[in-house]
This record gives sequence, C-alpha cells and structure tokens, in this order.
Amino acid sequence: MEVIKIKTVRQQMREEMSAKRKELVPEEVKQYSEAICNKLQELVGIENARTIMGFSSFGNEVQLMPWLESIADEKQILLPRVEKGGLMVAVPFTGWENVKSGPFGIKEPIGEPFDLKKIDVVIVPGLVFDYKGYRLGYGKGYYDRFLKELQELRNDVFLCGVCYDFQIIDTIHPHERDVPVHWIVTEKSELVVDWNHF
Repeated sequence: MEVIKIKTVRQQMREEMSAKRKELVPEEVKQYSEAICNKLQELVGIENARTIMGFSSFGNEVQLMPWLESIADEKQILLPRVEKGGLMVAVPFTGWENVKSGPFGIKEPIGEPFDLKKIDVVIVPGLVFDYKGYRLGYGKGYYDRFLKELQELRNDVFLCGVCYDFQIIDTIHPHERDVPVHWIVTEKSELVVDWNHF
C-alpha cells in the first residue's frame, strides 16, 4: 500500500475509533476497566514485577489508576510525563497532590524521571491495536519513541497493551518505527502476541 494512502487509512482509524470510544457511557468505562484490571492483576509478568509504568487515563481510555493505587504499597508505580521537545519520561507516582495537568489535560507526576533500566512492565494505551501487537495512538509518537529507547536499554521489559475489545483490528499497517506489545488485555479477552517473551 502506498505511503500516502497508509497515512490516510491510519488517520481514519484514529478518528473512527476515537468517535466509537466517546460513545461509551461512564458506567461502561468503569465496568470494562475493572474487568481489564482484574486480568492484569493475574498476569505472571505483572505479578512478578517490581516496577510498573501505567498511565492516567484521558477521555474514555481504560482507567488504571484505582488498581495502580491499590498495589502501590507493593510495587513502584510510574506514570508518563511529556517534557519540552516531545520527549516522554517515566516518573514515580507519589500521590495526587504531586501531579499537574500536562498536554491534553492529562495528569502527570511531578518529580525526577525514573531510571528506564529499572522498569519491568509498561502498560500501554492505544486508540487501535492489531493482532500482531502494533498500536495507534494519537499520532504524536510519544510512546513509539519511548518504547524504542526503553527496549534498547532493556530488551526483557514486558509491554502490555490495554484497550476495549472493539479497538482490536486485523492490521494498523505499521511503520518500521512502531514497537509491538507482547500482550493485549481487553474486558473480554487476552491476546498473546509473543509467547517467547516469557
């Protein structure tokens, strides 16, 4: 498929999936998010992890924070923060009193960036995922750059995508720079992309 056509198709996917996700009512978001978090809790890769990077949800994204806060006594919890120049870093979450609003109004932690080499798990959001683990975000490339840098430092980090079941499609027509996740969890199922990771 031509490069220009792929860009158009990917943008259409973003717009269509964003619109579909906006149709979810708060009770659906809460119910689906709880189901996803229950599945995450049981994953061996997460159970054995000491440091987990999650995210503070935007719009109708999967809501991880209630679960992440519930395990914060036993795990180091990190959240993303976008720095000037578009660089994304991982920062320890130490409570809602230590966060500020970043781009798009997303809550971001205040503090020093965490050592990437010590991250065991990254729970990755996305507008669209495909069956090979590739994802589409909002098109800014924050996660693509972050995950590539992370894997260059530590190739055993567990990348787990989370989304609603309707957000998984056959292919997103990935670019060379796209980094696939190893596992995808939805409210209905789990998609194993790479058994060899374990």
